[in-house]
Amino acid sequence: MKNRIFNGFQLKMLMAILMLVDHIAQFIPDIPIWFHYLGRIVAPIFFFILVEGFIHTSNRQNYMKRLFIWGAVMFGGSWLLELILPYDQYIPNNIFLSLASCFALLYIIDLHRITEDSKVKIKLTIYVIIIGFLALFTEASFIGIGMTLIFYYFRKNKLALSISYIALSSLFAFGGFSYENLFLLNYQWMMVFSLPFILLYNGERGRSLKYFFYVFYPAHIWALYIIGYFLSK
Repeated sequence: MKNRIFNGFQLKMLMAILMLVDHIAQFIPDIPIWFHYLGRIVAPIFFFILVEGFIHTSNRQNYMKRLFIWGAVMFGGSWLLELILPYDQYIPNNIFLSLASCFALLYIIDLHRITEDSKVKIKLTIYVIIIGFLALFTEASFIGIGMTLIFYYFRKNKLALSISYIALSSLFAFGGFSYENLFLLNYQWMMVFSLPFILLYNGERGRSLKYFFYVFYPAHIWALYIIGYFLSK
């Protein structure tokens, strides 16, 4: 993989910077809209890394538990902050719950794959449906589910991965090809530009700063919310 230049750590650091740029535009008034454009490539990379983590982690249950715990921390902290400093902005962000639910979905799908008991398979199928339905109500919604399944099932087939991922991204262009639709209203299609980063991933984990990313995500969102609150006053 000499022609692939990004390891997991490098991708995470780059996406953390772009995520910060995106959220600056979310919480701070009068920021150019192109800050949001840069942020469209972030979530797909984190879902891609989630699938890589699912494949390579030595303890899937602990990984999943950690995501749900931080999702609860994010939810509780955001609720408390909005209660203390209420204004016309709010905090819809909680990628942890989206990642956790999609990880749980993969976990049950994998159990279904290796299970031979027909009754157990039926129960696991029901669980897949329930988890998939609940995941629709998280921040990433159907996009997160779609990306997760694409990255999981086509992990070893980059052509199929690319085609299906481009198709998923293109769904957001169906509102019309006008400038207003593509660049002001439905610019989520720009997540297609994360594909080159995915294809340039070299399969290596890189340096490990496990809890940096868990802490950075809520910390920077809460800090920007507070800044936005005082600027609004």
